[in-house]
Amino acid sequence: MNFIQIKSTNLLKITIITSFILVISIYFMYRAYSWPFGFEATGCLISLILLAITAIFLWLMKNKIFLGNQGKNVSLGLYFGLLWTIEIMINNIIRPGLPLRDHIDDIFFAVLALLILITASRDAYKTRKFISGLTAGFWSGLASGAIACLIALSFIVFGMKLILLDPLNIKEWSDVKMTIKTPGMDVYFAYQTLAGAIMHLFILGALLGLLLGAIGGILGRILSILKSKKYFGKVS
Repeated sequence: MNFIQIKSTNLLKITIITSFILVISIYFMYRAYSWPFGFEATGCLISLILLAITAIFLWLMKNKIFLGNQGKNVSLGLYFGLLWTIEIMINNIIRPGLPLRDHIDDIFFAVLALLILITASRDAYKTRKFISGLTAGFWSGLASGAIACLIALSFIVFGMKLILLDPLNIKEWSDVKMTIKTPGMDVYFAYQTLAGAIMHLFILGALLGLLLGAIGGILGRILSILKSKKYFGKVS
């Protein structure tokens, strides 16, 4: 693993640990009526457990050749995460209306999925191994989701005013505030955004990365077989 890859894997660990700290901050900053217990506290606890498991997993993998071989895909995943960052910034700062916002979200999602798929297919093609595509998809997906998670959590802790200014959020709050028990709009959207942040890490990040990695592994393996047959066909 070269210096850039070591730096990238360390950055991924820092991202997860920072997210862990931000979730703790959210728990104390945005107190529901049932605080310190209740649904919101449970959500924070589950998030902390998942982040802790992820941090321990990364620590255990630090000296493995497996992770070393995937260092480049962690680097790519962190770059892919910048696209999630742009998407989150657009939604919370520029705040386009519907249906434009949905179209923008779909475009970013499609581009990210395509990038992960290409990364997985490339590795499987080069190594002629399905597992290479699977792991490439996982690591690039996990890293991109970690960046998205960190940015979303940072908005809760440091940029709640921006979230509360979103016209779509204002409308949603006016629709639900009479039917739910919560101290205010800020608490409501703190935990809504928290759920979205964790979903980006584990669903749109690691899980989607595995799925795209499996598809990419199959595609890359098929392409490598076809190339091999074409080559031997010429020789014969």
